[in-house]
Amino acid sequence: MKLGLSPLQGTGSFEETIRECERAEAAGFDSVWLGEHHNNPVLYPAPLLGLAAIAARTRRVALGTGVLLLPLYHPMSVAEEGAMVDMISGGRLILGVGAGYAPEEFAAFGLSVKQRGSRLDEGAALLRRLWTETHVTHHGRYYHVEDATVGPRPLQQPAPPIWFGAWTPPAIQRAARLGDAWLGGPSAALSELSSCVKSYRAARSEMGKEPGEIASFRYIFVAGTTGQALAAAGDSFIQAYENMYFRWPHPVIKRPQGELSIERLAENRIILGDPETCVREISRFREELGLDHLICRFSVPGISREASMASLDLFAREVMPALR
Repeated sequence: MKLGLSPLQGTGSFEETIRECERAEAAGFDSVWLGEHHNNPVLYPAPLLGLAAIAARTRRVALGTGVLLLPLYHPMSVAEEGAMVDMISGGRLILGVGAGYAPEEFAAFGLSVKQRGSRLDEGAALLRRLWTETHVTHHGRYYHVEDATVGPRPLQQPAPPIWFGAWTPPAIQRAARLGDAWLGGPSAALSELSSCVKSYRAARSEMGKEPGEIASFRYIFVAGTTGQALAAAGDSFIQAYENMYFRWPHPVIKRPQGELSIERLAENRIILGDPETCVREISRFREELGLDHLICRFSVPGISREASMASLDLFAREVMPALR
């Protein structure tokens, strides 16, 4: 199983984000990932721009968008910018895309959230054509391209991998048809992830395709003892989930009923505890999902930078070797 890092976003300077990525590369992580949100004081809006900066300060790790909200863009722009990141990084881009689900983000761009699925369907198919063909002409419902050729071309051939965040049955079918991997979000419970993974694998099989990669984000906090981890991170994780995830409507991910506690979140959403507990919980996720790529988030608003980096370092020293 490969291990990725989703670094600090939005609560400090971008220099801190880059340093965290450098730290992860030195520790042996396989990838780093930037997400995208808008009208949000915590999360950054431009993942490809951020990855270009990280590319200049790293040499080995894959660079992923987790996820880029493709319906908000013209596919030609994403194809060109993605090709530039792939060139700048020496062929390390993984383009993770999703439809999005927050109405205020679409409103900020003057778009209807109801069109997000059909925009993603048309946009992703066109994006792949732009990366693999020359002189592309397309006249669709949303996008029009006349004799377009992306230059420079991506270094990865035939194209950088495209991973899909997908939750609903139509979205999972789209991911199976157009993508190279399924990418689960950090707020989903294990049962919610498992249901989507089974549907994705079934769809790939029905299409006569290889199973495809399975990846997922998880919040992780490692400390010397589980008690120390609960005390240091508990309230911050609860507030993060309430403010960043459960306040938005979502087709699959549901807020647990009643009052949230860190113990309830740690049951099947957060990897939290001493190193042995974290190894055991990650192994449970890996076995249940057939997980190929785990993307770790150690930073959350409310937890000090020092505590987050201590958690990352302890993970690298005592958890990562057991997972390898």
